[in-house]
Amino acid sequence: MRWNDDALYAQFLLRDPANNGKFLTGVLTTGIYCLPSCPARRPKRENVRFFHTPDEARQSGLRPCHRCRPDFFYRGAEWHEDLYEQTAARVRRDQSAFADVPDLAAAAGLSRTALTDLFREHAHESPGAFLRRLRVEHVCGLLGQGMKPTDAAVSAGFESSSSFHEQFTARTGLTPGAYASLGQGFALRLPPGYRSQEVLAFYGRDPQSVSESVSGSSLKKCAPIGGKPALVEIAFEGDTAYCRVDCAPREGHRAVVRMLGIDSDAAGFERQFSADPLLGAIVTRQKGLRIPLTPQPWEALAWAILGQQISVKFAVALRRELIGAFGGLHPSGLRAHPTPEAVAALDLDTLRKLKFSGSKAEYLLAAARAVASGELPLASLREMSARRAARLLGGIRGIGPWTVQYALLRGLGFADCLPSGDAGLAQGLARMLEVRPSEARIRELLTKFSPWRSLATYHIWASLKGDCE
Repeated sequence: MRWNDDALYAQFLLRDPANNGKFLTGVLTTGIYCLPSCPARRPKRENVRFFHTPDEARQSGLRPCHRCRPDFFYRGAEWHEDLYEQTAARVRRDQSAFADVPDLAAAAGLSRTALTDLFREHAHESPGAFLRRLRVEHVCGLLGQGMKPTDAAVSAGFESSSSFHEQFTARTGLTPGAYASLGQGFALRLPPGYRSQEVLAFYGRDPQSVSESVSGSSLKKCAPIGGKPALVEIAFEGDTAYCRVDCAPREGHRAVVRMLGIDSDAAGFERQFSADPLLGAIVTRQKGLRIPLTPQPWEALAWAILGQQISVKFAVALRRELIGAFGGLHPSGLRAHPTPEAVAALDLDTLRKLKFSGSKAEYLLAAARAVASGELPLASLREMSARRAARLLGGIRGIGPWTVQYALLRGLGFADCLPSGDAGLAQGLARMLEVRPSEARIRELLTKFSPWRSLATYHIWASLKGDCE
């Protein structure tokens, strides 16, 4: 087959994923070959060659690009997802067998560089961060079973007492000893420079809410925890969040950590991008910003469906009506967000009476029934590849790309999400650029912030609100 290289180069400049699999691009100056959709800067025409297959490119002395991973693409769409999930499952079964990242690389059969690329694409975190997260989660489970902190640390693979205490406190806000004796009232140590105003603004976005209330530096949130409505109370004072829950303490603590977003890596993002030409000014001004998650993933998914293609004001009103009508009542008078099982039991006419459009009612019911039946294993998506999780979410009728990315970001805590079609994101970038960017331009602008695009997105959203000044 005879190719027109100039025509292929023109296609290469488009970064169109539809061209993936049709040809490969070799860059002579860097010695790599790429997919047509690769986000890397485009080289000059005279430095580019084109190939039919990876074998052809390798025979010319080129190696696969670490950003677009053409080797993964040509092995099949799910091959690297399976490799990540199998490797992650091995770690979950026995953290103590993986003392460090080289152990993880050996288990996956990859170089450290390839392992880093694999985990950043599918876990949205580095292999080291993944190990630290799982070790802390493992210790929490063991402490809940009554094991002593020192024994739990050894079982999880921590090599020193100091690193154990530092990492555990950073992710939970508590010392191991405090977590072991956890009660319904507890005080969480907040990260340095923590910004509570965005958490208060998020949970106070509806002054008429029947599920949350915010007063000064305190908030109350009713959520379904442990199978019944539970009240979570949080009061911010300096570098401490004083909390009280009326449910099982560890389940309540887990909900609070999600709501505060304290187990995410904001410091690494800030170090790298505080001087960035595009976002450096707002990152510096909003230093300490974290992404508050919903207590459970379902609430974020339901909110994303409610917010599709309507104003925030109307979405807030629909949410209030839904919770008021079908949320579980707590003795405080607040109501918990209705569970997927409760929503799945409703019908179209019932939701239409709450001012839902026919399509929005259908989409919410489809999602609720998929979660309630197990077709969409929402609670387990965080353990899967982010790509597989996105595909499962997007397979539900009415859930499009924006809803998928929002649910992954706000409900599941994936760190490299980009809801590129978001109106607020475009508005925030328009303020910086003095021109409203297209969705394709947004993806291009925020590529460099990977694997922290969720936090980059949240910084842009927060910059639109007066509470960030």
